[in-house]
Amino acid sequence: MKLKSFFLWSLMIIGAVSCKYDDGELWNKVNDLDGRLTNIESQLTQMNTDITSMGAIVNVLEGNVYITSVTETENGYTIEFSDGKTATITNGTAGKDAPVIGFDKDTDGKYYWTQTIDGQQNWLTDENGNKIPVTGNDAVTPQLKVSTTGYWMISYDNGLTFAEVLDENGNPVKAVGEDGQDGSDGSAGTNGDSWFDNVTYDPSTGILTLIINGETIELATGEPTGIPSDTQAGTPPTIQKGEETFIMPTSISALSVDPNNSKIGRFNLAGIQTNSGEWIELYGTGEANQNVWVEINGVQKGIKVINGEEVVTRSRSNSPVSKAKADVVFLVDNSGSMWEEANKVADEIIRWSTELSQTMDVMFGCVGIDHRYVNGAINITDAATLSDYLNCYSGVRRTQHYGEGMATPPADLNDLKTKAQNYITAGGECGGIMLHYADENFTFREGANRFYVYFTDEPNQPGGNAPWSVLTVKNDSEHYNWDSSKGVIYTVYSGLDLSGDPHQYQNWLRNEDPTLFSTYTGGQILQTTGDFEISLSDLPVTGAITQSFIIQFNITPDLTVGGVYDVTIIIYSPDGTIKSQYTYTGIRFV
Repeated sequence: MKLKSFFLWSLMIIGAVSCKYDDGELWNKVNDLDGRLTNIESQLTQMNTDITSMGAIVNVLEGNVYITSVTETENGYTIEFSDGKTATITNGTAGKDAPVIGFDKDTDGKYYWTQTIDGQQNWLTDENGNKIPVTGNDAVTPQLKVSTTGYWMISYDNGLTFAEVLDENGNPVKAVGEDGQDGSDGSAGTNGDSWFDNVTYDPSTGILTLIINGETIELATGEPTGIPSDTQAGTPPTIQKGEETFIMPTSISALSVDPNNSKIGRFNLAGIQTNSGEWIELYGTGEANQNVWVEINGVQKGIKVINGEEVVTRSRSNSPVSKAKADVVFLVDNSGSMWEEANKVADEIIRWSTELSQTMDVMFGCVGIDHRYVNGAINITDAATLSDYLNCYSGVRRTQHYGEGMATPPADLNDLKTKAQNYITAGGECGGIMLHYADENFTFREGANRFYVYFTDEPNQPGGNAPWSVLTVKNDSEHYNWDSSKGVIYTVYSGLDLSGDPHQYQNWLRNEDPTLFSTYTGGQILQTTGDFEISLSDLPVTGAITQSFIIQFNITPDLTVGGVYDVTIIIYSPDGTIKSQYTYTGIRFV
């Protein structure tokens, strides 16, 4: 102890007698370091506030809470949430040496904290290497501080303990600038006060726009949608190859914005029938008997399902409900060989369409063909107008016109008639040329399921023209130009007797099995004799429409109107007896 004191006094004496020593440079460095530490520490409160605010923003993105009000402040906004919490958000940028804290969605659909150092973004992980969730039971809100030696430190336990922030090479990150090559300290980082690059609020639309680390996020104020959030969607059951109890291809509509709430997306799914003939009811996210899961472009969506039975019941009681839309097009072979069936076909179309439209939002169109060319059509319309169209003439003439004989001819009569001149190259009675004429020229409604009912007593005869072949709806064919949202085809094949076999026609592009239109799109086939003693109510298309579903989901930032998506639907009953999975590709968001 005496020796140490003697040594210190010796240093002081030497310093006192060395009149040439100048300690100004040393004190300048000390003061500069202290100043930079003070400057950075003055920003820590705002930085940690920003991190907390980011957690609140993710809660909104996941649908756990919603924004109740936005109040402008001197340099930003104060946001109030439905759970009673508030967040203060300011404009600005963090200092250049600060590890930028942010968040990102992983493949499981959940948000996790990230850090960006020198432009390199990585997940924030705990001591076991696990990503740190922003919300949920395991959520952690990181806190930053600066060590006394000038390095960034981070806490994952509400400030109880801190660890050094490490870059991608495992090195601690300096908070006060790097040393220059000449040995002097570098300049301090740019002053910063926020990681929110820009914040704006439009009271007229109720939209709060945030730019966080270069990413734009739009949040709407107001009541929640009532649709479970994507984080509540959970993990669907796994169906192994060969386990499926039925295959599910059915009519799916394009994705669309719900007409009653712009925050809700929806699509219609036609009724689903198992191999045993059972029509399924579906139950969505959070329901005790949930049996359906929906994935859009790899993201599990929280969903609410409105079953067809509920739609019909509420329609009859005049309760407000968005009906599942369906557009049905009848493709009618009106050649001479159909003379025996023609009147019965038309009368049954009128009866069935009138009955169906009483409880469902269904509209109808019709196309006719004789030999080689489309010779009649009426665009998507209501059941009454379709009836007027079919009652203009008798026999095969009932579908051999464009509405010229109607009391009020269709406004697009001449347009459809002119367009039909491009559909004259079939080899004979051809369902394919009628199908593509309707698909390419009819005015289908947005968000409506599409169904086709094809009446014929002949093979499909494309005349060597691939665009009119059954191969155009076969998804592994080089001629495929269909997709699931374009519709399902049901075939009514009328032979002279029940021994007539449509499957005998196997000559591709010449004489094709007409029922393959149904086989390839998931429709069914109804075979009858020339007497046509059947009811379309017996055709599964009736159940596909009346048992259809409206499936609703929250519109999240990853969904863009005008985009194209793959939609995977998994159906798995609680008792495991019903299992099926199917992916509909190329579905548009209109």
